[in-house]
Amino acid sequence: MTYDAIVLGAGINGCGIARELAERGQRVLVLDKGAIGGGTSSKSSRLIHGGLRYLETRQFGMVREALSDRLELLGRYPELVSMRPFYLPIYRKSPRPVWRLWTGIKLYDALAGRHNIYRSRKVSRKRFAREFPALKREGIRAVLRYYDGKTNDLALTKRVAEDAQELGCVFREGIDVQHIAWDETGFAVSVGDKKYLSHILINATGPWIDEVIARYQFPSQFQIRKVSGIHIFIDELLTPHPMFLQTQGKRVFFIIPEPERGQTIIGTTEREERGRVDDVVIQEEDIDYLIRAINAYLTPNRQLQRADITDAIVGVRPLVEQKGDATALSREYELDLHTRGQTQLLNIFGGKLTTYLSLSRRVAKTLGIKEITSMALRA
Repeated sequence: MTYDAIVLGAGINGCGIARELAERGQRVLVLDKGAIGGGTSSKSSRLIHGGLRYLETRQFGMVREALSDRLELLGRYPELVSMRPFYLPIYRKSPRPVWRLWTGIKLYDALAGRHNIYRSRKVSRKRFAREFPALKREGIRAVLRYYDGKTNDLALTKRVAEDAQELGCVFREGIDVQHIAWDETGFAVSVGDKKYLSHILINATGPWIDEVIARYQFPSQFQIRKVSGIHIFIDELLTPHPMFLQTQGKRVFFIIPEPERGQTIIGTTEREERGRVDDVVIQEEDIDYLIRAINAYLTPNRQLQRADITDAIVGVRPLVEQKGDATALSREYELDLHTRGQTQLLNIFGGKLTTYLSLSRRVAKTLGIKEITSMALRA
């Protein structure tokens, strides 16, 4: 069968790209070795956010883009994306001073644009102590509150896939692509006794991208660094609202209550992985790290024990290769285009849940696929 474009990978980026291209009149096939959203896209912090902490590394463009996408997603999927207040208590031993964090939060507000109605503010320590009884109150210098988006990452990914399917996209899950042939006439993707043909192939395989490139001998200009993130779960609501917290080592983590499930998510870690993505497993030391990090903020009678952890998940983030510590790596993405004759191979390096909309539009622009105008629709 022949398609206008074949997408490898049914994570949030693959699904978003499929939907965008279908809106532009393209016949799209999406192939995934697992299930829709079964990889990193369902193992995130479940946030739709600009990334407040990325301001510290001056990733202003990415934060602005993500905040713009956040606004659009709030309107497009109000049943899946909602704004929540996030609380940031700053203690005497906190590694960043109040003025720096307050400046960052006000900049975050500004980057969200004039349509942003969710403004940050300072909260009294008395109110914080009343609303967050599980948190230590001694040594608090200030409490800041800002707003960000919350979602169900898997449900969002599946919804985007459903939207793409309604536009005519075809999804094939549990697929083993045995071979991909590429010449100036097109791509031939072999799956069992079937062969799918297209002039465009998009490699949106996330953390598996380097392995896919090696397996099918694709050209590429970039590589990724694989950074795993662990989230742990407890079956109680530890706090009434999400929290943004700091460790003494200047790392950050979230406490995210989910009242609809009666659980709290705590995460995440950042460990660089050297092996195959499918070999990455949850390590006990990472769970212990998160328990220590949260216990540093909890009162003595609310300290978590290992037995309190009811579940844990690990996802691998594909961060574009660059020098530096994994915690400081950019979350920006790179689009890597290669052409032969009239055919195009596009590798998608990096990306995050929130920015799939902007990434998908850039993919369409990079491939030269134009939007369908009202005149074209009438024709």
